This record gives sequence, structure tokens and C-alpha cells, in this order.
Amino acid sequence: MSYEDNSIFSKDLGPFRQFLVVMVVFISILLISELVDATGISNVDAAFPWTIAASLLLFFAIFNSVYSLTATDDNTYWMKSFFSFAGMAILSGGIAYYFAGITLEEVGPYRWIYIVISFVYLVFISIIGFMKRIVKFAQKEEWTKPMRRSKKRN
Repeated sequence: MSYEDNSIFSKDLGPFRQFLVVMVVFISILLISELVDATGISNVDAAFPWTIAASLLLFFAIFNSVYSLTATDDNTYWMKSFFSFAGMAILSGGIAYYFAGITLEEVGPYRWIYIVISFVYLVFISIIGFMKRIVKFAQKEEWTKPMRRSKKRN
């Protein structure tokens, strides 16, 4: 088994699959926190669902941006990524509201955290896009340049 077989980049994990994985993790964490709160082991803060929603939204932004390096069709991947990110923000916000019972405005600075994470996601995906373009340009230039022969000096 080679390194490429174990690499996360060799797996087909598109934006919608990433969205589903992160949402399953999100709901699982919230259910476990509800169980902990119901058993009386610990009191869970009312803002906890919003904290987890923001954390996993940032995780999705980073993971999705890095994983876009392996996309064969950048435009399609990015379109799906933007829809997945928007769906993640809206759905996780709705689920966090359901579990917390308080709105994003009532939690405090979480509205700004959501805005910053959205901006950071756009920056990450742009940086990755520029990196891919630079690498493609450099590879094309490397293969199209004629070989120069050095002259021997006596």
C-alpha cells in the first residue's frame, strides 16, 4: 500500500459529503451535550450549541479550502463549496437555535463570529485558488521554456 492510497487527498470527498460529515458530527456533539445536561453530570451553557456551530463552521471552511487543492474542475467545486458553506451556516444556525432556545442576536458576539468565519472562508478559498493558478502557470512555463545550453569559458 503506497502513501497515495492512505492520503486524504486520494479519497473522493466533495463539498456535499464534507457538509454531511460535519453536520453528523455537529448533531452528535449536541445530542451528547443534551445527555450530559439531562443526567446532571454538568450544566451545559446555553450558548454551547452556538459555540459548536461556529467551531464546526470554521473547521468546514478550513477543511473545504484545503481539500479544494485536489479538485479537477475548480469552478464546479467552488460553486458546490459555496452552497455547502451557506447550507452549513444556515442549518447549523437553525439547529443551534433549536437546541439553545436563544437567537444568534441574544448570544452576544456570535453574530460577528459568523461574519468573520464567512470572510475567512472566502479568503482561504481565494488563497488556494491563487496558489493553484500560480502552480499551473509555473508548470506550464517550465515545460514550454527551451533548454539553454551553457557555454564553456576557457
